[in-house]
Order: sequence, then C-alpha cells, then structure tokens
Amino acid sequence: MRRFVLRAHRFADAYRHGLDGLQAAWAARKYKGHRVLPPEFFADMQAVRGGNVNAGL
Repeated sequence: MRRFVLRAHRFADAYRHGLDGLQAAWAARKYKGHRVLPPEFFADMQAVRGGNVNAGL
C-alpha cells in the first residue's frame, strides 16, 4: 500500500510541474527512491524541451 501511495505522490508532483503521462511515468521510475521529484530534474527537462516546464501552472 505504501509503495502505491509514494508512486502516486511522484506522479502528482510530475503532473503539477507540467509533465505529460509518459514523462511522468519515466520520472517516477527513475526517481523511485524519493517522495517527490528533485528540483534539478525540472531544470533538466526545461533545457531538453526548450520551454517552460511549469507552463501549465
């Protein structure tokens, strides 16, 4: 049960920062040792996408 809740927290954090479903799934797998995704991850995603990751906020 705890594993599901932590994974849901990571997905919610990724969606809150503007990632789509595929990116959120990848990030949740890559950073599975953390409750939320690290801040530097979003800076890296912004550089790769060439735009604002937080545009959906």
